[in-house]
Amino acid sequence: MGETLHNDVIYVAVNQDVRESKLTLLWTLKTLPVKKLCLLHVHIPFSLNPSSCGLDESEINAIQESELKSSYDSLHKYRDLCTNKGVDEEDVDISLISGYGVGEGIVELIYQNNIKKLVMGAAADPHYSRGMSITSRKAEYVSQHAPHCCKMWFICKGKLIKTREGRFDLGNASDSLSEFDGFAQKPSKERGRDDDDETDSHKEQHSEGNETPKKVRKEEDKPKSNDSETDSAPEDFICPISMEIMRDPSVAADGFTYEEKEIRTWLNGGNDKSPITGAKLAHRHLTPNYTLRSLIKDWLHHHPNYNH
Repeated sequence: MGETLHNDVIYVAVNQDVRESKLTLLWTLKTLPVKKLCLLHVHIPFSLNPSSCGLDESEINAIQESELKSSYDSLHKYRDLCTNKGVDEEDVDISLISGYGVGEGIVELIYQNNIKKLVMGAAADPHYSRGMSITSRKAEYVSQHAPHCCKMWFICKGKLIKTREGRFDLGNASDSLSEFDGFAQKPSKERGRDDDDETDSHKEQHSEGNETPKKVRKEEDKPKSNDSETDSAPEDFICPISMEIMRDPSVAADGFTYEEKEIRTWLNGGNDKSPITGAKLAHRHLTPNYTLRSLIKDWLHHHPNYNH
């Protein structure tokens, strides 16, 4: 019963400017059988450099908090639009994520919420034309990198531009996450070598003419002393400060990702420079790296014996 209710939820990706996504939301309310709806928004933190803008850190933080409040205010306006169209307020939820890329953030929210139905813009409304295709980079990114089980409708100026059917026979979200892993961050050199070694091992096994398939199968069934569960974690999962795998990765002003408590300790200790580059940090604001956190969580799930 819970699964059926969950599949009834329709997610609508909206911009901060209500005028830009209003027609997309109205198309959803008019066209799809909405039982429960969730407004989905990726908030891009406002970035300022104190040395160039002449503002101190407290003023910059105030601006960032004001921008975040504006995003929530917009989401509440979208919700009012839904209730005005007859949707009960309790059936309209809000999901917001902070990040540096809208497309990447939407894909991350799809994974986090196991989204099965998503509506989003295919392009800005002024770019509409008959027979058009998706022209928005973020929409194209989402179309290519969202899990296969998510059905998506792409809208422009209140008209359907493209539908991507959900395919439930291609594995679960964690399977699709491995595809997203390769795009979201650079592959670990160590992991690449492991893949190559495994490929070479299979080639050697099949090239030995004296070995029967049964013997090869027995070799594969033997426990390995250095299997994937005891491998070291990919280098991108390791905090540059603690040198341990991260649980709550956060992006600092230098663009690098750290374990949240480690970089907080660094900043609270009076350090105003990057732990990696040594350059002065423009601000102390941290942005949760939800994409990396999901990848780490998925990797740990598949490596339960990892020594951490």
